[in-house]
Amino acid sequence: MPNDDQANPLDQRWLVLDNLLKELFKTHEIPQEVVQNLQHARALTNYYNDDPTAQERIKELPKIDSLLNNAEQKLMIMAEDEGTDFVEEWTQKLVDASQGKEVFKDHKIQSKFIPGMPANFDFVRFNFRDEIQVERFYEVCEYENVIIEFDDNDKSVFIFGEKDNISNALREMASFFQEQVNI
Repeated sequence: MPNDDQANPLDQRWLVLDNLLKELFKTHEIPQEVVQNLQHARALTNYYNDDPTAQERIKELPKIDSLLNNAEQKLMIMAEDEGTDFVEEWTQKLVDASQGKEVFKDHKIQSKFIPGMPANFDFVRFNFRDEIQVERFYEVCEYENVIIEFDDNDKSVFIFGEKDNISNALREMASFFQEQVNI
């Protein structure tokens, strides 16, 4: 019988890092790269969690791990400024999360609000009638420095980032929109 305290290690690790970021934000200037790595990791994790048996989704695991490792390394270096007890507390939380223990509640949100989206970012949301090739979307988003979230079986899409970057990404994605239009 499954243990009620068991949680998805990827989700828990992200939640611990997200909460650590929020804690450090009070006393540190967080590099934009860390925020972007966490956002991208969350988007890829959600994509993977939708169907963890699909080969194209399994291929995202090394990238998710790399993004989380990068964010963890930078955040833990900043955490050292807060003292040994603080570092030990958050190290233990990360260990527990990686073992699948529920450290923080994961509140899945299925709405226009995206968990982990910084307040200073803009976003757009749109829906497709049919599923799209998410791999190509990820390439465009990565190149244009925006974050993408999929919802509702890869038909509802959120893109968030700086306004100019979103505009550039949407221009690049124009071909996806044309495929969905019936003439």
